[in-house]
Amino acid sequence: MKKLLINAALLVLLAGSFSSCKKKIEEDYQNPELTTTGNMGKLFSGMFFNKRIHPSYWDYYTILQSYSGAFSGLVPAVASSTMYQTNSAYTDGRWTDFYNGSTGTDYNYNGPGILNNYREMQTTFSGLSTDKQAEQEVYLKLAEVIVADQAAQMVDMWGDIPFSKANSLNTSTRNIEYAAYDDAAALYDTLISKLDNVNTFLSTATVAAAEAGNLKLYDRMYSGDLTKWRRYANSLRLRLLMRISNVSESKAQTAVTAMLNNAATYPLISSNDQDALVWESPTTLVSDLLSAFTSFPYAPKYLLEDVMVANNDPRTKVTFDPDKTNGYKGFPYNGTSNDYSLGGYASYDSATFFYNYNLPGVLFTAAEVSFLQAEAYERWGLGAAATAYTTGLDQSVEYFYMLNNKAYARPSQYAWKALTVNTDTVTLWKAANAVAYTGTTAEKLQKIYTQKWVNFFIMQANQAWAEYRRTGYPQVPLAVSAGLQANPPVRFLYPSNESLYNTANYSAVKSKDTRDTKIFWDVN
Repeated sequence: MKKLLINAALLVLLAGSFSSCKKKIEEDYQNPELTTTGNMGKLFSGMFFNKRIHPSYWDYYTILQSYSGAFSGLVPAVASSTMYQTNSAYTDGRWTDFYNGSTGTDYNYNGPGILNNYREMQTTFSGLSTDKQAEQEVYLKLAEVIVADQAAQMVDMWGDIPFSKANSLNTSTRNIEYAAYDDAAALYDTLISKLDNVNTFLSTATVAAAEAGNLKLYDRMYSGDLTKWRRYANSLRLRLLMRISNVSESKAQTAVTAMLNNAATYPLISSNDQDALVWESPTTLVSDLLSAFTSFPYAPKYLLEDVMVANNDPRTKVTFDPDKTNGYKGFPYNGTSNDYSLGGYASYDSATFFYNYNLPGVLFTAAEVSFLQAEAYERWGLGAAATAYTTGLDQSVEYFYMLNNKAYARPSQYAWKALTVNTDTVTLWKAANAVAYTGTTAEKLQKIYTQKWVNFFIMQANQAWAEYRRTGYPQVPLAVSAGLQANPPVRFLYPSNESLYNTANYSAVKSKDTRDTKIFWDVN
């Protein structure tokens, strides 16, 4: 895999596409290598084609399943002496995709970078007239939400990262500068503040009539609905505040209290029709994840048997397929390669996952917001925690059935029948001892964290891994390796190119560059 320096980015990489939609992409998106003037809308739209945002085989195979899913118990790993060793080509690729992306003809493997697109937008914006800036600023603000989401994920995986000075080649100076690393905690504060500013901007923003049609076209998630973007920005801010709440509780509590006590000022995602989802457009654009799921086919025992089946979870039948002989049997956390080869385990649902050309990229769901609210209410007495928790359960069920119902069959696959929710099953599930909102505060929080983990599932395995490290829940058993690395890492190692070329700045963070150095919010 080609490794690219974050300081030597191509201007913006928007040329790659699925071959089936290449002509469409070429019509809608410019390649800045071939033009001297950027277009705010097209640069913004390019972010949705980053392969860590839209569903791609490479993201699932190299990160979501191999690492964040396996490290948080959502994907079963075969016990071995090397099971917790990470492949630098995989983690380096995740790093590169945030900064520069890569160019090619297949979006399963290529796509524009996040930060270089945003830097190019800043440069383009600065060259516009005052009138044009007023018209185009909305693109910049919406892009800031995506940047904040992705930058926070980078911090969650590495800790300190180059940010404020990164991708200098895409700035107005067009100079290559080696970027210093931003302190992780300080960067989180910056992102939280920027999201607050975006909310304020969007609360009064209007879209110029001349730009309304373009915004609807270029906004691949909300089709220009600024109210939904505002909800996404505030929900993301709530996530980041709760993420730091164990290390900076007073700061987080003050800000979260202000948000939850002022719903009109800080609207949140409150229903699944407001979820931040990047849907595909079969057959023009597809999420072809068959190879990824056939590489990691089996359900993990703890998730399937202990958390879901044991409590009659209604989400089971749209998330997993039973084995023909053994039913809903999951692969054990300490299973061997021989066990894996013999099979006989339930697998991820074929309609929802294996053969679905329309599985969306999942950035935020209503259920996560409700579980975040429930945690804040329970810890700080801000509201009815039980109501928020139960709402989250209902929203999660609706969300998974929506994924199943919107599935688009891969060519040459059998046609399936959309499944419906059994309300009696939902009622019984919510009353189960392990699910019902009863017990001590610690027990209630454990239920919130566990249900949020289930809701993240494999599509948001990065968030599941982060919350698992932050909270210590669920108490999923993970194998202890007999190798030198007995347990999963708590962060990824920096790419080798950083120490090789960005030597001076890397030296400042070198002492933190170990697999056991916790991210600043990880005080569990």
